[in-house]
Amino acid sequence: MRDPGELVAVVPVLLGFHPRDSLVVIGTGGVSGRRIGLTLRVDLPPPEDTALVCRAAADSILAGDPTGAAVIVLGGGPSLPRSDVAEAMSAALAAIGVEVHSTIWARDTAEGAPWACYDACGCTGSLPDPAATPVAAAAVSAGQVIYPDRSELTRQVAPAGPQRLRRRDALLDRAVDVALEGADPGAPPDPGQPAVHVAALESAFDAAASGRLVVDDDMVVGLTAALRMPAVRDVALAACNGSRAAAAEQLWAALTRETPDPEAAEPATLLAVAALLRGDGALANVALDRAQQAWPGHRFSMVLGEAVTRGLAPEQLRRWLREGAAPELQAPHGHPEDARPERLRAVSPRRGAR
Repeated sequence: MRDPGELVAVVPVLLGFHPRDSLVVIGTGGVSGRRIGLTLRVDLPPPEDTALVCRAAADSILAGDPTGAAVIVLGGGPSLPRSDVAEAMSAALAAIGVEVHSTIWARDTAEGAPWACYDACGCTGSLPDPAATPVAAAAVSAGQVIYPDRSELTRQVAPAGPQRLRRRDALLDRAVDVALEGADPGAPPDPGQPAVHVAALESAFDAAASGRLVVDDDMVVGLTAALRMPAVRDVALAACNGSRAAAAEQLWAALTRETPDPEAAEPATLLAVAALLRGDGALANVALDRAQQAWPGHRFSMVLGEAVTRGLAPEQLRRWLREGAAPELQAPHGHPEDARPERLRAVSPRRGAR
């Protein structure tokens, strides 16, 4: 990138959406010291919280081991507003030994938006067409989607129509009842059951890959049961990396929308894994938020979310999947081992009022 305007123009590519009224910190490093690394975005804080938010952002950007950083303030008003944010962020980075080589304001990330430097140089300009930058061209060729704003990204995992979800909620209750009523506590587990569920999952991957994916009631009920089984979850996680990754991500996104709570937490967390593996932190965070909304205290999404906060890199996640050394699925923050919704505990055949 040749000037600060081009740097601001690639922010939507780095984040996956066009941010508004945001503080963006781009860590840089490599041999030149200017290779883009971890990128962080937070809403512009109120003045009384600025110092605290900037210190937290500085701590988070350290996960990318930067040698330098660019600080960008987007929105906030006309003509170099929120200099308090730029100054506080620069001071927080300097305090941890990270050199700030750019502090920039821009009205937004659209083509033609004005930008200016907070630095003494007083540089100003207009943003180029974000879609015309080499970074954007590379992102498009890789299949990356850039959303107009974060709310549009959130809609990609928003629950489907309430009537459809209520119907499936009742079907899932009924399926649990049937399973409990027909279960023999003394019988050994059926060794063929995981294979049946894996076959159903493989069929769904094939449908997604060929553009034939239709998420109906039977698929939701069947794959919800499948994803409760450790052997099937292992297959699901492995599919998030490699040749089936795109099909798997499409399936997890569809199931996140089409599965009622609390079970939607499982495909939402798998969607976060798939997004992280291709470096899409924005979608991963949105998916993890959805998992916690569906199932507060869901352990895998909590642990994964904490790892993301600490700067989990795609290669670390790939190594966990290859070696089977995923982070310990312990319940952080004192959540008990069995902190799960009543339906999934299935403590009695009828479970009483939910």
